[in-house]
Amino acid sequence: MNGARPAIEWTRILPLTSVNNFRDYGGWRTRDGAHVEKGVFFRSAHHARASAADEARIASLGIRTVVDLRRAPEQRRQPTVWLERLGLTALTSGDMVDASEHAPHILALRNAPQGGSGMRTFMIDHYRDLPFEPQHIDLFRRYFQALAHAEGGVLIHCTAGKDRTGLLAAFTHHLLQVHRDDLMEDYLLSNVAGNIDARLPALIRGLKETYEIAVDTEGARTVLTVEPAYLASAWDAIAQRCGSIDGYIVDVLGVDGVTGDRIRARYLT
Repeated sequence: MNGARPAIEWTRILPLTSVNNFRDYGGWRTRDGAHVEKGVFFRSAHHARASAADEARIASLGIRTVVDLRRAPEQRRQPTVWLERLGLTALTSGDMVDASEHAPHILALRNAPQGGSGMRTFMIDHYRDLPFEPQHIDLFRRYFQALAHAEGGVLIHCTAGKDRTGLLAAFTHHLLQVHRDDLMEDYLLSNVAGNIDARLPALIRGLKETYEIAVDTEGARTVLTVEPAYLASAWDAIAQRCGSIDGYIVDVLGVDGVTGDRIRARYLT
């Protein structure tokens, strides 16, 4: 990886004041004993309420590219206010037409039967579609091209930083040959870094005020956290349609052998 490394002490979870689930998804060991670089790969929830202190911390991390996985209406409702001030490259969906204007967890809360079981079934089914939505394919493709060619660190985020962001981080880990157990551990870390239990009462109130969604505690916790079955559902759908995750990354996302080797050469130590 070229470029100056930020002079900060590394930690996986970076607690910001007004941005949730912000963390480094590098640092994992690969199957052959190498390590993914630290201080390069960052992921989080949205940044609409980022404080001045949060902005300063983000500016110190050496991030040069931000991948916003949200749909255009989500971006308009909760804009990333600091992006232009820091002069970073932003990859977004623009005004690409999408079947829904809401994040996966909001779709579940709107459309699934109340209670944990109904919400869980909806999320498992929805994860089967996430890898194949045109907006995601387009952004995932551009993200991997940025990893191959852009300088500096990268930040990926969506609304909650757990579903779309978790899926893209998992594809990154797979390409970098991170062990499947560690890939899953990083995915599930949203349940810790998101601080859901402490935030749950406020989140339930916010769902009512913002989206006019009334939900019980069990249902809210089910869709505001992640479970192994969610990611496994995406893997199963990919296996059925593409043969393997490698097949998906090559044939759907266009990450050929040369590009994959370039990414591994840049980010593995």
